[in-house]
Amino acid sequence: MTPAGMSVPPARGPSAGQVNDLLPIGDWIRHHSLRSWPVLLFLALICVPSIALLILGLNPSQATFDHVAWIFAAYFAVAWLLLLGVIIRPEHVPGTMLVLVTAIALATQVPLAVTLEVDLHANTAGLGPSIYSVGLPEELAKAIPVLVVALIYQLWRQHDLEPRDYLFLGAVSGLVFGASEVVHYFTVNGVEQFYQTVKAALPAIQQLILGGHSAPDSLFVVLIEPVRYFILEFVWRFITDPITHACWAGLTGYFIGLAVSGRHRWYAVGWIGLVAAAILHGLNDWSRVNGHWLWIVVVLVSGVLFLGYAKVGSRGDQPAPPLWPPGGHPQARHAAAGPPSAVGAGRPWWVH
Repeated sequence: MTPAGMSVPPARGPSAGQVNDLLPIGDWIRHHSLRSWPVLLFLALICVPSIALLILGLNPSQATFDHVAWIFAAYFAVAWLLLLGVIIRPEHVPGTMLVLVTAIALATQVPLAVTLEVDLHANTAGLGPSIYSVGLPEELAKAIPVLVVALIYQLWRQHDLEPRDYLFLGAVSGLVFGASEVVHYFTVNGVEQFYQTVKAALPAIQQLILGGHSAPDSLFVVLIEPVRYFILEFVWRFITDPITHACWAGLTGYFIGLAVSGRHRWYAVGWIGLVAAAILHGLNDWSRVNGHWLWIVVVLVSGVLFLGYAKVGSRGDQPAPPLWPPGGHPQARHAAAGPPSAVGAGRPWWVH
């Protein structure tokens, strides 16, 4: 009810200014944080599962399975890379260095590791063989990209890297190796393993059918548990293989960084990380540990050592930069600092 003589303004829809206030797409596009590597990788990651399933299609071939396996392996490796970048915060590692490590790793790791394991007759029945015939060859293969990058950047003196930066490079090398390994297991070993599972189940299926059960019921009863185990094992392998290999390779990278830095004689420290990683890797794969409760302890110790060197380092290292530098939350610093300088200038790839 309105007083006499007062007119009611007609209802109007939201103006363009109001729409821009509620959905400021232009501001979002211009803001540097939405054009940073972590944000772009995040957007790619949320699209990857749909892309992979579209590639798989309704009538997949063997080659299609291989392609999709690589997509999912890379998916989880990149997801771990984002998390490691936030945790370690490597200040001197540009994106080009990551690309170089990845390229060298893809070209050298699997051929070298497979060759060494075949020559050493790899087996995990005993702790010793598990360390020197599996752990050592694979950790050595993961160390090669870090050593190559260290040599290149030392010769050209383009960057002064801290041991923590080499730890991160080692972790990236480990992510690549873990992704490559799980693809190999899935596309080669997994197919053979699944074939042997079905072959071993055929007599039991035949017996159930002869006993009066239908063929679908017989297949379900005999194969459902092996198939469930097969699926779950490889799902977890795609998730966990890259990060466990990253932890071990990160230890190797950290001590390579100590050797390169000149704080210690290279021959006194350069081998420590490789040996520690090979022992942890061998313990992890040892048949008496893998699949038992002690396995969790080995993985936990690997993660603690990795994070210890990543966040604190050894004596004489500078601690890792905090999530928020001194001065508190970034909004408080922004208010105190005034208008920003050139957008994105000198920002590390992991800053968002």
